[in-house]
Amino acid sequence: MLKNLAKLEIILENRTYQLLLEADSPLQHVKEILFQFQKYIGQIEDAAKAQAEEATKQENSEQPKVE
Repeated sequence: MLKNLAKLEIILENRTYQLLLEADSPLQHVKEILFQFQKYIGQIEDAAKAQAEEATKQENSEQPKVE
């Protein structure tokens, strides 16, 4: 099957990012998928932040307290 595609391309700090879409994709769908991508990335950021906080807590609890 052949499909016409639209490619959005952004260059940021010498890296190229691309988004491929069907050429007749409704704009509302494009907005929704971008929102879903942002939500997913936010979940990754939250997980990384929680992991870093947990590592910091473990480091602090392992260090002997000087009085």
